[in-house]
Amino acid sequence: MILRNILYLFILINIGCITSYNIDYYESNVISTDAEKDSVIISIIAPYKHNIDAEMNEIISYSKYKLEKGRPESTIGNFVTDLCLTYTNADICIMNNGGLRTEIDKGNIKRGKIYELMPFENELVILELDSMQLIKMLQYVAKRGGEPISGVNIVINDSGELIDFSLTNINYNKEKIRILTSDYLANGGDKMSFFNNKEQEKLNLKVRDAIINYCLEHDTIEYKLDNRIKILNNE
Repeated sequence: MILRNILYLFILINIGCITSYNIDYYESNVISTDAEKDSVIISIIAPYKHNIDAEMNEIISYSKYKLEKGRPESTIGNFVTDLCLTYTNADICIMNNGGLRTEIDKGNIKRGKIYELMPFENELVILELDSMQLIKMLQYVAKRGGEPISGVNIVINDSGELIDFSLTNINYNKEKIRILTSDYLANGGDKMSFFNNKEQEKLNLKVRDAIINYCLEHDTIEYKLDNRIKILNNE
């Protein structure tokens, strides 16, 4: 017992005498991690890289003008929504500016550029909206100052309010309006809540593949703005 108490006392004394240190200064340096390329790995990857490069560099069409992003409408938005409608009997196609990730320069269009434009695995789906739900969708477009859309002409003011609209190919009094969009937006993406809880008809076609197929079928793409979305000055 005495020996144990002496041991405890020794430990306490030594703990109390331990010196503490504070770091007043430190310096960080970037250490190079350059290393020689592994020739074995390169040899394994090379044939796959060659095939991918060849596929991505394939010229699939030619654009007569630069296809640009923008609001209230854009040539790239008009191009994508118009071509998507050719794959189905939907009445309107709507996408979002954020989903179109790049522009297409004038000249040859390579397959890889379409992957840059639409890098996501989003698929095309159709939903049905009644007339009131359609107005909510168009009010959304107006409030956003425009989004890529096809099958309807819209008039808004510079306060983001819907003033008027006309459907391109159908009567507004139609009981249900068939809306073509991506599955991401159909599930409420980008705050498109008017699509919530709607039954989806899947086309089993990726948006990206729809664009690529269209380009392969058309040797020249020619798109200009057509005033499908007009903004009126409030004054």
